[in-house]
Amino acid sequence: MGIGRNRTESILGDPRRTLLSMALPMLLAILVENLQTFVDGMWCSGLGTEALSAISISSCIYTMIVALGTGMAVGASASISKSIGAGDMRSAENAVPAIIAIILGMSVLSSIAFWFLAEPIVHFIGQGQQDIETCMEYIRPFLAMSFFLMMNSVWVGILRAEGASMICMGMSLMASGINITLDPVLIYGLDMGLEGAAVATCISYAAVTFVGFWYYLSGRTTVKMRFRGFRHDRKVIREMLSIGCPCSLEMFVAPLLMIPQNAIVFSCGGSNGMVAYTYAFKFIDMALIPANAISKSLIPIISAEIGQKRPDKVLESCRIAYRTTLLVGFTCMAVILIAADVLVELFMNSESMEAVRDEMVLAMRIFSLTCVFHTFRLVGTAILQATRHAVLSSALTLSRELMFLGTFYAASMYSMEAIFWACDATNFTMMFIITVFAYRAVRELVREMDGKEMRLKSMISIK
Repeated sequence: MGIGRNRTESILGDPRRTLLSMALPMLLAILVENLQTFVDGMWCSGLGTEALSAISISSCIYTMIVALGTGMAVGASASISKSIGAGDMRSAENAVPAIIAIILGMSVLSSIAFWFLAEPIVHFIGQGQQDIETCMEYIRPFLAMSFFLMMNSVWVGILRAEGASMICMGMSLMASGINITLDPVLIYGLDMGLEGAAVATCISYAAVTFVGFWYYLSGRTTVKMRFRGFRHDRKVIREMLSIGCPCSLEMFVAPLLMIPQNAIVFSCGGSNGMVAYTYAFKFIDMALIPANAISKSLIPIISAEIGQKRPDKVLESCRIAYRTTLLVGFTCMAVILIAADVLVELFMNSESMEAVRDEMVLAMRIFSLTCVFHTFRLVGTAILQATRHAVLSSALTLSRELMFLGTFYAASMYSMEAIFWACDATNFTMMFIITVFAYRAVRELVREMDGKEMRLKSMISIK
């Protein structure tokens, strides 16, 4: 009981300390997860560029499945945090079995849909040049175990809502450890190839799902999971869906729009261009981990502060998030610009990979600017989601993907380098737009709670 109280107090405490205590474990968790993906790529690179190209083409389907769970996790996290902040633990507890039931239904429907759609999608992206069966070897395990992929995100969201970031980190470490251990065994030891890489990932997610169920049923959490005393709370479900559905739609449609984007990249640069583009961005994703951790931690913090009706704390949390992510963004940009050659060498596990080396280095150096642009975009998106502007957040994110589609098409008439620069230009534009909308959302919230005015520099000042 004492642990539960400490967690509740931690999420409602000093914004700087709260953000730090939640973001650091989450940073490590996301780092480990991305390291897992990175190690997957390293092991699979030994299979040649054809295998990596198949992963690049197929990854949008895997991403869409995970996205559905991640979006609903955002809704559950915001709703539970707000209930905790308002002292309404009954509503928080009713949210847990409700979100599990929602995820179960979504996983069944998505698996059935993609079972029929996967091959046409792969054929479209690969322009008929990519071996479809190779791609399907990688996709089928994810379709069969989609529930575990989604629930992994949900457990993280629920635990984050009650301030249990250390538990999230522990579960991520366990999943990554299982995946990294199984990768060489299944890919090469059992000669399963790409299918082995996918199965290793699925097994790790299944393990986390079972541990999550055990942990909540053990009664060690602040928010209990009681199926017997569950009450159909329409208000709770409506609030989760009002945030989760737009986020799920956003995260689902975004990789869906990546299908024509990837097709454009493939048509311009072929398999080598596709590999350079995809895996250069994986490095950037790793660089953005601190900003990602901070922005994800910001959602439950702001939600809890809204539940407590503390506008001053909301402003302070936003200001701290912007300052920290901006500093991290510039640091990561500098590191990538200087060390791109060294980082790319980590992927050179086969002679066939040497053909993409120079292009990958170029892509990383151009994409390094995104480390700065993305920080503001991530924090701004988190603010919109936490302040109940999930529909607006999703619309802006989807606008970004549509803008990518347009700029990529125009750039593909020139070269792969033009596509890389088009990516940066789009991210810069959306960073500005989302920051403006985030400012307006916070200003409206503050006025609604206590009528105070807010200046933009007070929210994003870096002094």
